[in-house]
Amino acid sequence: MMVTAPSRKVTWQSKHLLWIALLLSAIFSYANCGVHKVFLLDLRDVIITQVTVDVIREALSKAHAEGAQCLIIQLSTNGGMVEATQEIIEELLNAPVPVVVYVAPRGARAFSAGTFVLIAGHIAAMAPATSTGAAHPVTIPLAPPPSSEEEAKRQKDAEAIMLDKLTNALMSTAKAVAEERKRKFEWAERVIRKSEALTAREALKLGLIDLIAEDLDDLLSKLDGWKVKVGKTEVKLHTKGASLVLIQRTARQRFLETLSHPNVAYLLLLIATFCFLIEIYNPGAIIPAVVGSIAFLLFLYSSTLLPVNWVGVLLILLSMVFFIAELFVVSHGVLTVGGLIALAIGGYMLVDVRNPQFWGFALRVSSAVIVTAVSMFGGFISLVIWKAISVHRKKVVVGAEGMVGRTAVAFTALSPNGTVIMDGSFWSAESVDGDIKAGEKVEVIAVEGLRLKVRKAK
Repeated sequence: MMVTAPSRKVTWQSKHLLWIALLLSAIFSYANCGVHKVFLLDLRDVIITQVTVDVIREALSKAHAEGAQCLIIQLSTNGGMVEATQEIIEELLNAPVPVVVYVAPRGARAFSAGTFVLIAGHIAAMAPATSTGAAHPVTIPLAPPPSSEEEAKRQKDAEAIMLDKLTNALMSTAKAVAEERKRKFEWAERVIRKSEALTAREALKLGLIDLIAEDLDDLLSKLDGWKVKVGKTEVKLHTKGASLVLIQRTARQRFLETLSHPNVAYLLLLIATFCFLIEIYNPGAIIPAVVGSIAFLLFLYSSTLLPVNWVGVLLILLSMVFFIAELFVVSHGVLTVGGLIALAIGGYMLVDVRNPQFWGFALRVSSAVIVTAVSMFGGFISLVIWKAISVHRKKVVVGAEGMVGRTAVAFTALSPNGTVIMDGSFWSAESVDGDIKAGEKVEVIAVEGLRLKVRKAK
């Protein structure tokens, strides 16, 4: 019997399916290769601190590693720390990828230090109804209030010289950045020397920014084809239809950003104060001491990110001293009121925008937070004082006087002498009410040394 080998011919349907699969694979591969990436870093409502520097540095590194067309920094800030701002300017001027700083959405602002972050990008953009500027340095008192007119004049002259130096330094920085980014410099006189705030249209007219974009989609459309210089290389942006990738902060960065908020710093100090008070009122509780210590250490770290006024810190700590003293000194509430006043003033003074390391404004502990904190502390101290007064008014329940009138149980028969048990302790007792059987309840009517005089309980 002859056996024939199976045919190796491929049917025309199989051939067509194979070609279609290869064609689709090629199309998808080409599509994926053709989609450009644009990285987005959201820095809205931030206080520029060292944490911001780390966030921007990591974003630049990630955008460069992923081959992004550019990094868009969406910005809204009232300012921040001087040293951190200088580091950000350096990072942006030496960025390995094109950087677009975009003040958005509508209503956003880039004031003081934020102005310099804005102009440091390869492309500076703003949304309509946004503003920038107000970058004049603050006046910094160099000494305590003068005691004479002559001393006041010398101090005023010294402060004017220092202010002039700071202003000239900022003007020089602005000029250097503007020259590097090929922008006009006329705006600096108004923004830095006169501390004017500019709208988006005014900033565009003066050459502070390069364009105005309605939103991110409009921005990507307008950036397409834009040429920027990255290092010594000219780069042409391809952003139209690009895939927008939002850079997520790490848990560590979010935690540190939270610590850099004035309200959080104030609350950490209050938590530490509150926990230490509880530990003092209840020695050996341990947990309040542990929580208070952690909160205080976190506050100390927060103070390195913010322009903390240590007089404000001392006022808050002084309030704790007043609250403790209230328990031991009869002040009729004066110490408590003084403590609450110190707590409130300390909160308002805690963050000092006149600190030479800070460049901005509107950075304070919220009034609502201060009022709430003072109310809670006032309620807590009032409760503690009320409890203390209640204890003092109670009938004495210790010593011989405290034992009279209490009930005990005859451990042995009393005829008339024997033993009774009270609160787990054995006492020698004498019955003044005849014989009493073991197990019967008795009432203490007198204490003579270590012997109780008892009678049958009624």
